[in-house]
Amino acid sequence: MGEIPDYYRLIANTLSELEGTFTDGFDNNIKYLLKKDNWQPVNLVNGKPQVKLLKHLSDYSFDLHCFPIINGEPQILVEPYSPLSPFKEFNPAVIGPLLRIPNLQEFIHITTRFGDEADLELLKYIHMLVEQLITLLKQNILVIDDTGTSIKDIYTESVAQLNEHTNENRYN
Repeated sequence: MGEIPDYYRLIANTLSELEGTFTDGFDNNIKYLLKKDNWQPVNLVNGKPQVKLLKHLSDYSFDLHCFPIINGEPQILVEPYSPLSPFKEFNPAVIGPLLRIPNLQEFIHITTRFGDEADLELLKYIHMLVEQLITLLKQNILVIDDTGTSIKDIYTESVAQLNEHTNENRYN
């Protein structure tokens, strides 16, 4: 029984928070986005606010962003109570991502090279939770665009790069 690495602990804590999103009493960006009393009825389409979702992986984290659609375009900066916004108050520039999983790129890198079945299962679980969240959002708000790369695809690409690198080293 060794120490649990920091990147693993960070990811496990984030997943625990995500699992508790709808069971604990604390407010978060996801609950806030789905609260109908935060929607501006005059700007809804088929009774729902329009948004764009963006999945983004950086060196520091995997983020799921949500941008309200105003005049047909996703907006990064939205003034509170903007008469054109589908939300009374939802400013992605202030609120930040709906979900942030720190050090995911490092975890994927380590999992593809040295990981065991438990690491792979955790990665699958992360993917499943993120996809379930996106499905929940699509059921409750009007997601007109969902871009970016899924965690499964990021992992698959990482494995392919490792295999490519390994094959190059065999011939050198």
